[in-house]
Amino acid sequence: MNKFVPLISSRSTGRLGIVHLPRLWQKMLLASKDRLNDDYKSGVGGLDGWLLDTLGLEYEATAAFFAKAAPTYLDFEAWIKQNAPAEKLTSEAIHTFNQEVLAFHKPEPERNVMLERAGLPVDDTIWPAVDLNDQDDWVGFHQEIVQDNQN
Repeated sequence: MNKFVPLISSRSTGRLGIVHLPRLWQKMLLASKDRLNDDYKSGVGGLDGWLLDTLGLEYEATAAFFAKAAPTYLDFEAWIKQNAPAEKLTSEAIHTFNQEVLAFHKPEPERNVMLERAGLPVDDTIWPAVDLNDQDDWVGFHQEIVQDNQN
């Protein structure tokens, strides 16, 4: 059974307007079906954990929802509306989270590892974490496709 690199950018939003939410949905759905590439986490740590914490959602309850329902993206948004505290879904709270995520930079040494893996110079160029994650996903996706063709 193939496992997949998630290719939805953390910059993406859905109807709720929350960055990273479509990517979290994709990763959690893939993980619930044991189809997420082993190099990726789902729902814990990083932007996933930050988003769930911001929404006031427990990882265990969210993972259980995915295991039971295998939701579409819109189903996931509807579930969030039903389960997240209302104050976590205000336009101000969403705007603040979005701005913090989009301004976040990867810490060392992970930043340099990702730049090297992509064949980019390890210098003082500022790479927002979401852009560096996208680049890393594209490299991983390419490696999967090339390896599949060589096997």
